[in-house]
Amino acid sequence: MRVKKLSLKNKILNQVPPFRYLRGRITRLPVHSHYLHNSRMLDIYLPPAYDREPNRHFPVLYMHDGNNLFFPEIAFGGMPWHVDRMLNRLISHKLVEELIVVGVYNTPGRDSEYTWTRMHTRWGSEGGQGERYARFLSEEVKGLIDHNFRTLRDQRHTAVMGSSLGGLISFYLGLYYPHVYGNIGMVSPSFWWDNRRAIKDARQFPPHLQLWLDMGTREGDERTKVEHNENILNLRAMKIALENRGYREGVDLAYLEDRGGRHNEWHWGQRLHLPLIYFFGKRKNLIMS
Repeated sequence: MRVKKLSLKNKILNQVPPFRYLRGRITRLPVHSHYLHNSRMLDIYLPPAYDREPNRHFPVLYMHDGNNLFFPEIAFGGMPWHVDRMLNRLISHKLVEELIVVGVYNTPGRDSEYTWTRMHTRWGSEGGQGERYARFLSEEVKGLIDHNFRTLRDQRHTAVMGSSLGGLISFYLGLYYPHVYGNIGMVSPSFWWDNRRAIKDARQFPPHLQLWLDMGTREGDERTKVEHNENILNLRAMKIALENRGYREGVDLAYLEDRGGRHNEWHWGQRLHLPLIYFFGKRKNLIMS
């Protein structure tokens, strides 16, 4: 089974006028990492029911590149994913359960933090702090969030998602932290890194997680046909590698080649409803065919 392209203009999503949407709120916390020896901010989306139902606990989605999720003034290129708007809409239509989203800001060391091997280029060697970043996210950030907010702490109710190198490090977190994250979202993942190292590492990928894989067909050289697009070919190779580990499309693996999709925040935000419904949806049949 493949993912349908559920349009945001679908009549199901237009039944409630925008001014009647339930609205969550965003709060901000600083966090310091002893593993990475740096500090950054967390933007935390709390769903509409968080303040209304003080005894209720919520699942959590951790997202990389947190500064690109909510606010145009700090997002790359001035174009955020608008995660809060999307969730307000989906929750109002009862398409997803209410959840907390933790946007973990990136730093000037982003490329190194989101990769677990060093890659040699003409400019020198780069990357390789992914193991430390994974411990930072899984121990320091998650510990802070679980302590300060009403979360469902178990693996089944914890997800991680990112795009580009953020999709790559999400793969790593699934590989080495399956006891923490039960849902792994890999959006336009950079599987090209270090001679396709992740695709090789997929031979040891653990079973019984829920996986999301996607890529736009116009990512990379837009003149290249889909059947020759390196990013698409890498995504297909990863899908095969995961299927060899027992994953099945439509069961515990969702796969999407987004026709016309490009490698930027606007396109990722436009299809964000799909992984959100896949991981947290009440009506997953809307996106699966």
